[in-house]
Amino acid sequence: MSTKTPIQTAHEAPTTPPNHNTRLSVARALTQVIKHRRTIEWVRVQRPQWLESPVHRELLYGTLRHYLSLNQTIDQLLKKPLKTKDIDLQHIMLVGAYQLIYTAMADYAAINECVSACKALGKPWAKGLVNGVLRTLQRQHQERPLNTSGDDLALADHPTWMANKLSEQYGSTGPQLLLANNQRGPMTLRINTSAIDVSTYKYRLTEAGIGFDQGPWPETIVLHTPQAAAELPGWQHGHCAVQDMAAQYAAHLVVDNLPTSHDPTVPIRILDACAAPGGKLFHLHETLGELGISCEIHALDSSKRRLADLANIAQRLGHATRTPSQPDDTKAIVLHWGDGAALDLAFNRPFDVILIDAPCSGSGTIRRNPDIRLLLEETALLEQQDLQLRLLQNLWQHTKPGGSLLYSTCSVFAEENDQVISHWLEQTADASVQPLNIAHGQQTDFGWQLLPTESWTDGFYYCALNKASTK
Repeated sequence: MSTKTPIQTAHEAPTTPPNHNTRLSVARALTQVIKHRRTIEWVRVQRPQWLESPVHRELLYGTLRHYLSLNQTIDQLLKKPLKTKDIDLQHIMLVGAYQLIYTAMADYAAINECVSACKALGKPWAKGLVNGVLRTLQRQHQERPLNTSGDDLALADHPTWMANKLSEQYGSTGPQLLLANNQRGPMTLRINTSAIDVSTYKYRLTEAGIGFDQGPWPETIVLHTPQAAAELPGWQHGHCAVQDMAAQYAAHLVVDNLPTSHDPTVPIRILDACAAPGGKLFHLHETLGELGISCEIHALDSSKRRLADLANIAQRLGHATRTPSQPDDTKAIVLHWGDGAALDLAFNRPFDVILIDAPCSGSGTIRRNPDIRLLLEETALLEQQDLQLRLLQNLWQHTKPGGSLLYSTCSVFAEENDQVISHWLEQTADASVQPLNIAHGQQTDFGWQLLPTESWTDGFYYCALNKASTK
């Protein structure tokens, strides 16, 4: 995500001692996001104690989801605005307000912890202020509960530019997208077909009392109730992975667009060009193995840390990996460190298929990452285009004539999707668009847009491109 003020990464500061006041911890996490423009991921890595329990996570994610409207509510109850230096007090009250309005937790816990947090912040003078604001809100909400699922609230919970752009690009569907962003995404699993039989894993879920619905493919299931991933049956043995249904389309679309004229005696060469953390990569590996298709899969990423994380996930799932310098193993995924937009990629042969899951705003995942709506700026959508176009232009040179390239983003904005493809096609004579037909979402001028308005999918964009064969 690109913004005017840089969002700091998850490896820039030491951790701090844990604090047992849950609301204070969540308020401090809010301040990192809002004041210092750090992400939830930064909090998760650098301040894990602030997300150590389900209550911490509920309060942080919920307060971020409704940050803008909660701010309006608190501001209306203040006799005068707080000073900029007292943003921590504002955040303490926001956490308390979220609990009072949106949760079934005891009101006294919200108010008492928020009041006691003032001393820990070095501002005991604010106890009366925080107590008065939250008790007034408690009384008002008891007398006239807020409609927490209405269109007006969903609008208030989004930056004006974002709401306007969604309305401009999606018309009558725009308000539905705002509502969808305020909902919680489902927990979707991908059964690892290289590690366990699908029917066996479903039986184990049923045996464990975990309800689920069947997705569009045998390996895809949607849990009725989210679970701690590490507590799922067979998690430590790599029997499943958590992956949104929209992202699971990638592997199936790659398979659907494999070159038809390929020599069956030669393994198909495939590159996942923005591979980490590896969900689409491993799903593709599993799917091709299930179909008995001989392949040689390469994974590229510009971050050594993310590649290391990918390798660790591969180990849990039972997927062999190697570096280009290690002994050849046709079953191992080859891991490359490099920038897909750089001109000096050291690939000695072109690929039959390339997948580009391009860096983007992540706007299609706002219901899972509510910090995005507060950190993303409109200018970032155009700033990303340069990188997305360079990725397409450079990696097209590594696509074999007669091969295909699948471009994807987890964005709902045309600036990162159809507009990128349109600009690129104007400069690329040997490229043609392959029509897609997906069970969810809607067709666009060049590709296909999945939306969070369909409860089982995040917002995701796909465009399949074919490269002309040489004569």
